[in-house]
Amino acid sequence: MLTIQKIQIYGFGKHENITITLREGVTIFYGMNEAGKTTIQQFILQMLFGFPTRQQAQRKYEPKASTKFGGQLTIWHPTYGQCTIERMKGKAAGDVTVYLEDGTMGHEELLAKLLYGYSKASFESIFSFSLHELQGIEKMSEEELTHLLLASGTTGIQQLSSLEKKLDKDASELFKKAGKVPLINQKLEHLKKLERTIKQEQGNIQTFEDKLLQLKQLDLRLEGLYSQQKTEQQNWQQLTILKQAMPLLKQQKALEKTQNSYEHVQFPPEGIRRYEQLKDRLMHETLQMEQLKEQYEGLQRKLQLALDEQVITEMSHLVNKEATWNQLVVKEQSLMDELYLIEQEIEAQFRLLGVQEKIAQDILLEETVSLQQEEQFQQQLSLLEEAEEELKFHLRSLEQLHAELDTIAQLQQQLHQESLTTEEEHILAQWPQRKRKLEQLRYGRSQRSKQQQPSIFIFIVLAISVLSCIYGVMEKNMAVIVVGAVMSLVIILYLKFARQAHEAPSKQQSQQMRELEQEENIAQTILLKKQKFEDRLLHANEQQQEKERQYVKLEYKIQRAEQVSEEVTQSLHHFLGRYRLEGNIPKTLLPELFMRIRGAQELAAKKKSTFTLLQTVQAEKNELLEQIQRVLKTEYSEQEIFMHLRTTFLTLQQEQQISQQAKEQLTSLQTKMQGVQSRINSYESEITQLFNAANVQTEKGYYEAHEQFEQQQQIKTELQAIQSQLASLNVDNKQSLLEEEQLNEKLLTLEEERGTMQVAIDHCLEQRATLQIQKENLLNDEKYGQLLQQFEEEKAVLQQLIGQWASKKALATAIHETLFRLREEKLPHVLTEVNAIFNLFTGGRYDKLLINDEGYFVAQDVSGLRYQMAELSQATKEQAYISLRMALAKTLTTSAPFPFIMDDPFVHFDRNRTDKMVQLMKEVGYERQILYFTCHDAMLEHWQKDQIVDVGALANERGVAST
Repeated sequence: MLTIQKIQIYGFGKHENITITLREGVTIFYGMNEAGKTTIQQFILQMLFGFPTRQQAQRKYEPKASTKFGGQLTIWHPTYGQCTIERMKGKAAGDVTVYLEDGTMGHEELLAKLLYGYSKASFESIFSFSLHELQGIEKMSEEELTHLLLASGTTGIQQLSSLEKKLDKDASELFKKAGKVPLINQKLEHLKKLERTIKQEQGNIQTFEDKLLQLKQLDLRLEGLYSQQKTEQQNWQQLTILKQAMPLLKQQKALEKTQNSYEHVQFPPEGIRRYEQLKDRLMHETLQMEQLKEQYEGLQRKLQLALDEQVITEMSHLVNKEATWNQLVVKEQSLMDELYLIEQEIEAQFRLLGVQEKIAQDILLEETVSLQQEEQFQQQLSLLEEAEEELKFHLRSLEQLHAELDTIAQLQQQLHQESLTTEEEHILAQWPQRKRKLEQLRYGRSQRSKQQQPSIFIFIVLAISVLSCIYGVMEKNMAVIVVGAVMSLVIILYLKFARQAHEAPSKQQSQQMRELEQEENIAQTILLKKQKFEDRLLHANEQQQEKERQYVKLEYKIQRAEQVSEEVTQSLHHFLGRYRLEGNIPKTLLPELFMRIRGAQELAAKKKSTFTLLQTVQAEKNELLEQIQRVLKTEYSEQEIFMHLRTTFLTLQQEQQISQQAKEQLTSLQTKMQGVQSRINSYESEITQLFNAANVQTEKGYYEAHEQFEQQQQIKTELQAIQSQLASLNVDNKQSLLEEEQLNEKLLTLEEERGTMQVAIDHCLEQRATLQIQKENLLNDEKYGQLLQQFEEEKAVLQQLIGQWASKKALATAIHETLFRLREEKLPHVLTEVNAIFNLFTGGRYDKLLINDEGYFVAQDVSGLRYQMAELSQATKEQAYISLRMALAKTLTTSAPFPFIMDDPFVHFDRNRTDKMVQLMKEVGYERQILYFTCHDAMLEHWQKDQIVDVGALANERGVAST
């Protein structure tokens, strides 16, 4: 899949010098409003597809406080690997440069290949959607909602549908069946009015019919005169041709007289060619007969040679055994190699076991290695391993104790550095005396507080006085009111003067008390610090003592483990001495020691059997070698023996074949000689027939007859040429009988008739010209001409409008058929994928999305009931829209593996459906990258911390990876 690995912003909107490293799967961009989430989303789109131009109504996000505009995207491409796309401010869409990991650098063409040819509109119609696209979906009609879902389920349908509506609108503006406002309707009405006006004008020019009738009669007369003139012209041409053919007629008569003198000459057709061809064939066959006779005599001499058939048969039998010989040679070499390898393996086993002497090796091969002995050895080996493991464990524990003691010593040293300072010790030494003084002050304050508190009797008297005043007011008794008021005043004055008497000495004591309380807080802090220090130091000392006790125990255990290991090692050495295994055997070899001894014994047995088989093969090979040398009667090496055998056998076989071929050739030559003699006789007979056909006996007379025959044929050819010329001049035999004087008289007569005819034609032409001028004067009515011109112009405009209307209508029909084909071919495949996603979103409530017979989307629940899209809730409509987007992207996994870019499209989902959406996002995240922009912190609960990018914190982390 195509993955965005890193976003580097030089300057874009409010962001500047920011680097964001992304991961595969799902990445959440979180931030409050105005944090810059949409800016990052638009940065990704504009880096891929270019900055908006001035003609586009989109924001360009040029930074306000920086001159740098642009940035980089680092992506992983399935075909090109890691690529870097850099786009900076430049031409309309910016200057883009693409860097591949192999060092290749390109621009817009290479970027188009990376993006699989997708445009920004195509990308946003599938892989990028936001809350803004879903706003108002609850207010859409059934048709509008279906169109929106179709546009999300099939790529390009939205643009085609918009174009179809525009073309239908433009066509309606040109023509409507019962309309008056469209241009074509107006032109048709205007043409009808013009046609009525033209018909009225035509009624005014009916007076010209007489002139037209006269012109027509003149045209007929002229036609007759021209016909007569043409006939006379043809006659004149025939007489002229006959005059030109008179010399040819004379030459024809002379050649016919000469031809009569060669009528007795006879010669066979193609006689010379046939004679010379027969003559060449006769000579060729005669030479061939001589050659065949020579070959016949040579073959008879070859047949005198004799061959030994028994030797050839025996050689053939031995040659057929070459494969057996090669198998024996290969088998011998293989057995020798195998024997060598077995010996090498045996030596390697002995080297591993440490047995070098021959006697010790023989003893080891003969020694029994039973399972009981191996079990006894394994028990001792297990004891050794247990002892060594225990020793290693104790040594590791000892190293750990050393480290822990070092740590405790460092802690003690650090604690001594954190002990109380001299000043703190001095404060603690003076604190008991200061504490007693503080306690005295606190006791004095408590006593004064008791003295200051008025007695209960005074308050009771004050309450009675107040009640007396109230009672006097209620009973309107002045004496009671005065007594109560006086008593209340006296008590209040007493309390006031008593408090002032005690306040003066308490201020100084309060100040001193506050100072002592501050000293008390400091002393308590120091005491707490001292207590913690003593506790930590005591704990560290206790840990040190405990570790020292453990150290002593470990040393004892190590000594015991070393002793056990040494005893087991000695026992193993004594056990191995029985097998002559001396020296230090590697411990890695001990567990498989008996297996290696058995392996050595098996190799020794295999060596013995291999050696026996080798001897058998060598005996069979030597026997075959002796047979070959006896037949060849010469000794050769093993490598060359069969080569010489094949050479000798082939030589004898060729001689045998030559002898057989010679016999066959003799028979064939006899047949050929008979055929050649037959052809010679045939050719001689045909030559005699040619001489008889020419009435000659010799070759010379035959050639003279041919010359006379050629002269006769030449005369016939000349006569045919003259006759063809006369035929081309259309001269027949009757005309050839005319004399030259008669011919001249006929020509003069025709000349006079032609002159009279031309005078009559000129007179008719003058009359017709006069009538034509009169007709043109009558027809020079400008109004009628202007009406005709206007009518033609209006017709031309109407034709143009009709052409425009027809093209728009045809294009709209083609788009409609394309949309229908997209809907019928591509959408069913997408709907197959969308049903599982929609069922997951809705918690299994709705089973599938489908299109009914009227072409509208409906949702079918699990019970089979179908609901129109307008009947669904706002969130369910949005879920249908998102399901189609997800399904379409799934069908394009191979051809367009782009990441999803989503801007908070789930705000109307409840918690359950939001959880389902999160589940789907996690599943889709395995197939393609998802970039999700949100301002809702509730979405953060579903994702890990390393999947979240805090957009608000990017401004404080410029240039630092955000994940």
